[in-house]
Amino acid sequence: MSAAQTDPKPLVLVVDDDEAIRRLVRLALLQRFEVIEAEDAFQAIELVATRDVEVVLIDVMMPGMTGIEAVPKLKEKARGPLPVLLLTALDAQDQRNRGLEAGADDYLSKPVDRRELVLRVQNFVRLRRQEQLIRSQLSALTELYALKDDLTALMVHDLRNPLTAVKGAFQLLEANVVEEDREIFRLGKNALDRVMEAVGDLLKVRMLEQGKLALERVPTVVSELAATVIETLRTAAMEGRVKVQQLDSGDTAMELDAKLVKRALENLLINAFRHTNDWVEVSITGDAQAVTLVVADRGPGVPDFLKGELFDMFGSITLQKAGARRGHGLGLYLVKLVAQAHGGSVVVKDRSGGGAEFVITLPRPAA
Repeated sequence: MSAAQTDPKPLVLVVDDDEAIRRLVRLALLQRFEVIEAEDAFQAIELVATRDVEVVLIDVMMPGMTGIEAVPKLKEKARGPLPVLLLTALDAQDQRNRGLEAGADDYLSKPVDRRELVLRVQNFVRLRRQEQLIRSQLSALTELYALKDDLTALMVHDLRNPLTAVKGAFQLLEANVVEEDREIFRLGKNALDRVMEAVGDLLKVRMLEQGKLALERVPTVVSELAATVIETLRTAAMEGRVKVQQLDSGDTAMELDAKLVKRALENLLINAFRHTNDWVEVSITGDAQAVTLVVADRGPGVPDFLKGELFDMFGSITLQKAGARRGHGLGLYLVKLVAQAHGGSVVVKDRSGGGAEFVITLPRPAA
């Protein structure tokens, strides 16, 4: 027996004080749906609270409580999303409008066409089940994000202390390293620095995502900040094989979180060093509205259909599978979060002559 044959029929509730109407509707629906009945709105509200009703068909004019008055109460008591269709013999448009304003999803005029009745109920059952699926997926996604946040906090907490201890050990040993072991020592120390930076990025990403990292805006000359970053990373520029050039123009002084912008620029430069063998250019431009940072390289470009994904979390995985240049861990995602935290943006463009340009725009804070 197939799964379709064993699935229970959708449960439909018919509410009408006229027994003959209830019988006609039940006979029309019985082949495809399980049908239960209520003779007034009060009984209907009790039924939707205890049964998994998928669609309600309710008469507008009933004693005690009208169908229009019952609509919000039915939806409130229901065990899930609940489509409600009004059955009315009234042609007055204002009655229909009042029903829709009360939350009804549709209406059918009496006498009801049997074929239309079945199709309308069938469509609303499908819509309800799609909504339930979406809600279930959103709930699962929310749980995954919460798990991710907990895992991030655990990883950062558990990694920072031992990494700090290892860094201290490197510092103590450095003075006693013999010349023939100095290159191996340097490689190990650089690898440790990258791991500690990655852990720091992980924490910053989590806090920026949650809006818990308040910007510490201080007066900063962005061109000077960029020069400091370039000098710091010069040894990482493929061990001196990559030439880094800086071009400045305009007023680049503004208030920003210097630590975060410094980290974002470091990530862009490290990404550029990974994808070029000879040349990287950093341009800092300031005007009355914003300061713009551009990191350009002569490496492989980014296909248009992947430009938007490059700054997404895990977007680098897609890019790697596509055979194009890829992101640097959480680096480019952090760049996007830093730009957005300052009210700005980051985009990647094709560089004239080949390669890519990464452009961060930082609007000047309002006075």
